[in-house]
Amino acid sequence: MIATPMARLVRQAFPYRNELATLGDRFESAVLLLGVAVALTAVPVAAAAGSEIFAAERARVAVEQTTRSRADAVLVEDAPETIGASERGGAVETAPVLARWRLPDGSARQGLVQAHYDAVAGAKVPIWVDEDGDVTSAPISAEGAVIDAIFLAVLLWAAAAGSAALLYFVARFAHRRIRSRRWESEWERVASDWTGR
Repeated sequence: MIATPMARLVRQAFPYRNELATLGDRFESAVLLLGVAVALTAVPVAAAAGSEIFAAERARVAVEQTTRSRADAVLVEDAPETIGASERGGAVETAPVLARWRLPDGSARQGLVQAHYDAVAGAKVPIWVDEDGDVTSAPISAEGAVIDAIFLAVLLWAAAAGSAALLYFVARFAHRRIRSRRWESEWERVASDWTGR
C-alpha cells in the first residue's frame, strides 16, 4: 500500500511509535513540529502587523487626499525625441521636461515634470502637487492602503513560514547525510562477512 504524502508527513512528525526511529529521526520530528508551530503562530502575528500597517496607511490616505491636488502642467520645451525604441523594448518611457502649472490659489509654478518622449511644447501633462505646489506622486487610495496591508502581512507570514520550512529541509538534509555515512561505514564493516571478500 502506497502511503499518501500526508500520512508520510504525520509519520515523520511523530516517529516515537516506531521502534527503528533514531535520535536523528526524533530531532527531525522536533524541527518539523517547531516549523509548523512557527507557521501557525505567525498567522495572528502577521494579521496584527497587517492591521497596524493598515491603520498607518489609512492615516496616510487621509493626509495625502487632503494635501495633494491635480493640476495640468503645460510643457515649456519639447521632450527628448525617441531614439532606439526597440532597445527599450518598446515600453512607454518618460523624461524630465520643463513645464508650468497653476496652483489651486491661482499662482503659477515652474519646474520639471515627467513627460512622454516626443511630447511637444504646449502639450498638457497631468500632475499631482503638494501643499507647497511642488510636483509629487499621486495620493494613495483607500484600496491601495488595504492592498498594501494585506501584501505586507502575507509577506511577513511567508517569510516566517519559509524560514521554518528552510530550517526543516536543512535539518532533514543533514540527517540524511549523516545516516547515509553511517550506513556506508557499517556496510564497510560487515561487507567482507556478506560478500566473502
